[in-house]
Amino acid sequence: YTIAERVREDSDVREIPYTISEYVREVENGEICRDPLIQRTEDQWTKKQQSKLIESILHNRPIGNIVLAKGRAESKSYSITSLVDGLQRSTAIVDFYNDNFSIDKNAKPILCRLIDNDGNAIKYEYEIAGKKYSQLPDAIKSFFNKYRLTIHMYEGFSDEELDDVVLCLNNGKQPNAYQRIRFLLGSENMAYIQPICDSTAFEDVHGCKEKNDSILATVIRTLILMTDYSYKNLSSATMMKFVNSFDEYVKMKTINKLSSLFEQFEEIKEKFTDNELENLTNVTVPNYIIALDKFNSVEHGDVTYIDVLRKFWKDEEFTNFANACDTEISGMSLFSYENIQDRQYAINDFIDKYFS
Repeated sequence: YTIAERVREDSDVREIPYTISEYVREVENGEICRDPLIQRTEDQWTKKQQSKLIESILHNRPIGNIVLAKGRAESKSYSITSLVDGLQRSTAIVDFYNDNFSIDKNAKPILCRLIDNDGNAIKYEYEIAGKKYSQLPDAIKSFFNKYRLTIHMYEGFSDEELDDVVLCLNNGKQPNAYQRIRFLLGSENMAYIQPICDSTAFEDVHGCKEKNDSILATVIRTLILMTDYSYKNLSSATMMKFVNSFDEYVKMKTINKLSSLFEQFEEIKEKFTDNELENLTNVTVPNYIIALDKFNSVEHGDVTYIDVLRKFWKDEEFTNFANACDTEISGMSLFSYENIQDRQYAINDFIDKYFS
C-alpha cells in the first residue's frame, strides 16, 4: 500500500458549524465544559485583549480555531464536550455577550453596508468604542450572533491522548513552567490535586495565585517534602522531574493526607491576625504544612497548632526560619535544599522543644 486513507477507525476530528449565539448557549447550559482540569484558568487575558478579539469579530476577521473534545463514555474528564483550546477567546465572547465588559475606548469604528428604503447601498462607519453588547444596534448584534466560529471536535480519543492534544496546542503560546506541570500531571492526577489547589488556605497568601498556577506549584513542593523523593532544590525543573515520576512517589494515601492537612490549615488560618498572615507565602506554606503534620504526630493535649505558631514567631528559632527566607542573608535561592531544610529544621526543632 502506498496511501493510508484512514489512520484510525475509532476516533475522528471534524469541523462543526457554530454561530456565536449557539456556542454561548451551549456553554451557559453546561453542554460545553470550559474547565477541563489541565486547562489554564480563564482570567489570563486583560480587558484590552478581550476587546481586541471582539473588535476582530465585528470587523469580520478570523479569530483562529477553537477545539472541543469528547472522550471515552466512562471518562471523568471528558465525559461531556470539553473545551481543550480557546478558553480565553471563549471567555471573552461569553463575557461580552453578557455585558460584562465594554469595547476599548480606542477601538476603530466598523464599516457597515446599509440598504435604504429605495434599495440603495450606503456605507456607514459605526462607532463601537466604549460600547457593551446591549448598546449595539440590533443589526450589529445580529451580525455578532451569527458570526461563524471555526471549531474542531475531537471524538473517540482517550483522556491521555487529549491531554497530549492540549499540550501540543498550547505550545504555540508557550505556557509557563508551572502550567507545564499541570500538563505533565494530566487529567487523572489533576482530578485529585485540583480540590487541594481550590482550598481557601491559599487566599491572601503572597506568591500564591491561581492565574499563574503558583498555587499548584506550592502543592507540588509540599508533596515532594512529604515523599522520599531525592531533590537538590525545589525549582520548576525539579518539580517537572517529580511529576514525570508522580505515580512512583505519590500514593493515594499521601494525597488524602495532604488534603486533610490543608483542610486543617484552612480552619487554623481563619484565626490568624493580619500581621500573622504576613508570615504565609508560597515559600513558607509547604514548611508550615509539614510542621502541622509533625504537630499532629505528637501528644499535644489541649494545645493547638496556632498556639505553637504564635510562640514560634516570637522565638529565636523563627529568626533562623526568617533568615532562610532571605536570599541576601542566606546567599542562596529561596527553594535551595539548604534554605528549605533550614526552615523545616527551625520549626520542627521548636515543636520538639515546645513539647519536651
